[in-house]
Amino acid sequence: MPNYRRFATLLLALPLVLITAGCGLSTYVSPKPYQETQFLMDTIIEITAYGPGSEQAVKAAFGEFKRIHDLTNQFDPNSQLAKINAQAGKSKVRVDPELVYLLNRAKALSAKVDGAFDFSIGPLTELWGIGRKGDFVPAQAEINALLPLVNYRMVEVDEVHNTVYLPKVGMRLDLGGIAKGYATDKAVEKLKAMGVKSALVNAGGNVRVIGVKPDGSPWRIGIQHPRRSEGIIAKLALTDWDTLETSGDYQRFIEKDGVRYAHILDPRTGRQPQEVASVTVALNNSTDGDVLSTALFVLGVERGMQLLQKFPGVEAVFVTQDGRVVTTPGLAGKIEITGK
Repeated sequence: MPNYRRFATLLLALPLVLITAGCGLSTYVSPKPYQETQFLMDTIIEITAYGPGSEQAVKAAFGEFKRIHDLTNQFDPNSQLAKINAQAGKSKVRVDPELVYLLNRAKALSAKVDGAFDFSIGPLTELWGIGRKGDFVPAQAEINALLPLVNYRMVEVDEVHNTVYLPKVGMRLDLGGIAKGYATDKAVEKLKAMGVKSALVNAGGNVRVIGVKPDGSPWRIGIQHPRRSEGIIAKLALTDWDTLETSGDYQRFIEKDGVRYAHILDPRTGRQPQEVASVTVALNNSTDGDVLSTALFVLGVERGMQLLQKFPGVEAVFVTQDGRVVTTPGLAGKIEITGK
């Protein structure tokens, strides 16, 4: 069974705040939040919202997660993504315009990160089966046989006729590196549309906030230590961004003969990257953040820093396998490193 742990520790203590009113003191009580937790999209999702109508808004936001999950779940034979995979090398598949949009976005981002993220990685993730095949580790020959099937450039997406075609038998799309981020964005859109002014959505490694906390202070997020399940390695206040996205080797992995094999694969080699233990990106878009955190994890510190030059305004925190914490220059003075 896979190990499910939270990528981010949420620092949400909201004590009573004393506010001076004239010569006396009055007590400010934080509005009571509505909070709900569900297991969706292979992770624990928690939504906390404040204000009138928050319960209905949170339930509608979870509806967005469920809707995107049903659309992109490759393991459900009735999902549109599974039908695309089933027809690889055979025929085009007509899908919803929303899935066409998401696939085109995934294709554009795959190109922008030079293939460090590749949504056609399905044959490799299916082979490894992290969390579904015990401690199985494939032979190099098995990996090499599938590498020619992994190439986002080969995926044919027709936005005029809303069709998708995989030209080679055995190709398989896997939207695990973008669908959750996209669903988080849609959930936040729903919360805002229903009048929520203060909220936090924590979808595993995807954290998005709306506004500030009810007392007016910024949301503060703790980045989990990748080797200490109950510890945090850094703290960051979301004042310039509304999104933190983390990819790490500690949520879903197996261990065999003393070696850790995480679920994140380099699409170009079919194996796990070995330099970093986690990468957190700060930005204002969960869809892009989901992809970027994965790509930076694959690339490592030096090449990851170079890639970020294509994404102005995006900052990152790298935690290496040997415990170093490396941050981008834009986080200077904005992040507190709490552990090593």
